[in-house]
Amino acid sequence: MTEPAYDPRAPEIHADPYPAYRALREHDPMRLVPGARLWFLTRHRDCLAVLGDARFSARQGQRLRQGHAALPVSMLNTDPPDHTRLRRAATPAFRPRALREYERGLAPLVTAWVSRVREAAGSGREIDLAAGFARPLAVRVIAGFLGLPDDDLPDFGGWADAVAGNLDPFADRAGRGEEAMSAMAAMCDRFADHLFARIADPRQDAFTVLARGHAEGLIAPAEAMATAGLLVVGGVEPLADMITNAVAALLAEPGRWHDLTSPGRSPESLSSESLSRGRTRSSETRSPERRAVEELLRIDPPIQFTARTAREDLVVGDRVIRRGDGVVPLLGAANRDGARFADPDRLDLGRRVNPHLSFGAGPHACLGAPLVRLLARLLVSAVRGCGAEPRPGAPAIRRPGTVPRGYASLPVRWS
Repeated sequence: MTEPAYDPRAPEIHADPYPAYRALREHDPMRLVPGARLWFLTRHRDCLAVLGDARFSARQGQRLRQGHAALPVSMLNTDPPDHTRLRRAATPAFRPRALREYERGLAPLVTAWVSRVREAAGSGREIDLAAGFARPLAVRVIAGFLGLPDDDLPDFGGWADAVAGNLDPFADRAGRGEEAMSAMAAMCDRFADHLFARIADPRQDAFTVLARGHAEGLIAPAEAMATAGLLVVGGVEPLADMITNAVAALLAEPGRWHDLTSPGRSPESLSSESLSRGRTRSSETRSPERRAVEELLRIDPPIQFTARTAREDLVVGDRVIRRGDGVVPLLGAANRDGARFADPDRLDLGRRVNPHLSFGAGPHACLGAPLVRLLARLLVSAVRGCGAEPRPGAPAIRRPGTVPRGYASLPVRWS
């Protein structure tokens, strides 16, 4: 039997990685790349085990990046106790009370941007949801969350586009990788002005939270700026891609947009899982709107994989992983594991049990997940009652990198 191939840079896998994930999970769920001391994991249970195990290092895992490009010290590339300290400094910005405060300004912003799409729907015009909606909205969401003034938005948008290359381990370090590092340096210089200004003039924003962390001795100034930079790297492009990937998934299954947006139509009523399982534990139930949000987050996540390095010899599943081996949990594959999800390739907006790994898991689980969920919920609420159903327009174009996974262009039109 021919071994299933997996190379995230291959055009066919870049376009649609899920058949390759399925083949790996069925034939070689813990694939050891010959001669590379690198493992690809596709089962949900194995990915979850690695992400929650302190014997795997995220700091050393980042060294798997092509070219060993240096990154500023941040939560992305540190282990406890440094990771714990950095995370503690940023956490107050994502607590429920802080997000409720931010939602007051975010909700009108989302409504205004969705209104632009409604206008396009009313006129029958084609609109590029990636360039014309998702990305500019994501730029404003993250800029507002940080506390950037409107005057900084033009520069910020360019920086956000460039630094997204820092997430891609296969980025060309002689080209886009250098551009990303240069943009990160320029961005952090600008952020320094805002961070120090917040010491004397605190506000309700993330810059103030980081400035307070510095004042309390939790983080050094360079770490505070790198943390703000990480919010951009892990925020703008992945947030935009979350929107476009979700819309593309809805359009790929006729009728799903109608199911999501029709007032009084509960996604739960369409769930084969809910019909077959009957009553569930209270921990498995959410409002129909929240269930739909979680399913849209699961089906095609922007962050398809992450990396760890084994600190010692250990066993995962039925395989021995040696100290120094690199391990790549394929989060997108885990999200389609039939052992954990009923009918995993189907977009089931009423799915009750949904332990997806789109935000990772364990100590390094995405700190910004509550903000992403907030935006997704506001978007779902804003499109409710929008009777017109979009249809694919001109051919969509995927973004060239492997991480984050998303669209450079997603044209849609309304009949």
